Parts: sequence; C-alpha cells; structure tokens
Amino acid sequence: MNPDFAIVLNFKLKNAKDVDADFLVKTARNIGARVIAADANIPDFKKACAKYTISLIEKPVQGTDLTATDAIDRLISNRKAGAKTIINVPVTEDGKLTPETELMLKQINNWMHIFGHAFNESEPCTLKVGNVAEDSCFILQNRHAKYQKYIFVKSPLPETIKITGLTAKPNHIELIDQRTELEFEFSNNELNIDLTNSNKSDYDWQIIRIQEHRPEDDIKETKF
Repeated sequence: MNPDFAIVLNFKLKNAKDVDADFLVKTARNIGARVIAADANIPDFKKACAKYTISLIEKPVQGTDLTATDAIDRLISNRKAGAKTIINVPVTEDGKLTPETELMLKQINNWMHIFGHAFNESEPCTLKVGNVAEDSCFILQNRHAKYQKYIFVKSPLPETIKITGLTAKPNHIELIDQRTELEFEFSNNELNIDLTNSNKSDYDWQIIRIQEHRPEDDIKETKF
C-alpha cells in the first residue's frame, strides 16, 4: 500500500441498507484520507472512489474503533512508528453515521485540514529531541523531500526544543498552524528552537516544519 496512505476509513456495512457510497467516499476525502475499505461489495464504491481520487481496498481489513477523545493521539502514535491507521466507521441501517462517529471524524478533519500534508507524507528519521520526552515530542521527515523535517509536539509547548542530528543550519523553521517563523540557534550540530513567543493553539498536537537547504537553492538566477 502507498506509504502516503496514513489513514484508511474502513466502512462497516453489514447491517446497512440504502448505502450512499458517494457520501461515504466524499467523507473520507474531506478528512484527508486517501484510501477506504468496506466489508461489503458495493459497485458504487468504485465509481465514487474514481470521482474523488480515493483508492479502494477490495479485501477485508482489520480496523480500530476510535473516539473523538483518542483519535488524534492514535493517528500520531501510529505515524511515529511508520504505520497507517485503519479506522472502523460503522454505518447505521439507514446508511448514516452515528453522532459519535461524526464527532470523531470532525476532530480528525479539523486537525488534518491544518497538518494533513505533513502528516500523510512523513516517515521516521534519524533526528532526535534531546530535552523533551519522546511521547510528547518527536521528529519525522518528508519522504518525498527529505530536506523538510517535522517536529510533532504536544501541548503545552516547551520553551525550547533541542535537536541533534543536523549537519547544517536550517533555512527557516515555522509553526505550521500559525505560519509563525521561529527563532533558533545552531552550533556544534545542535539546533535550539525558541518557542517562548508562540501563540496558544487550539490543537493538542502541533507540527513544526524545519526547512533545510534545498537543491533548488543552488540554482543561480539567470539574467537576460
């Protein structure tokens, strides 16, 4: 499976009637999922997946039951390990989603709307955080552009984050949700990021983007 498929919605349809495949696939697309599965063979799913550019797993999969309270924590824990999260989505007899499921998906949608690009395209990397517990702060990298690193950090944010493993000073560092550029120092292969001026966020988990030197930075301007 494509490693960018960090979230799979596994629709549980055995008791459902009058299933609206278009609605369900669109729901997956809207929360940032790029692939779905279903435990019933409904041809309309193929049509809807093609419409919304979503992949379809055409075999049974084992998923996890999540709630609005634990969904983001579980997504991030799995991504830290380089794994995807298969989320069970029960569909009611009349083809609808329960209020509890809608709330859980809303939580995911709100977070993915801000951080989805970094989340979907991230993979484990060798950089380490030296001053914050690993269950509250860790680093992944963009699998397609390895000069981008992502610090996943849980609120409340520390005043500073110390990182080892870089060999050169980054171009810039920013909080993704606030588009706030952060002050930092780099010496002796240690990066110190200052978070004292960051604003309070609505999200328990935030992502900080480290932009390292890019290949295109070496392209000289052509003058005519």
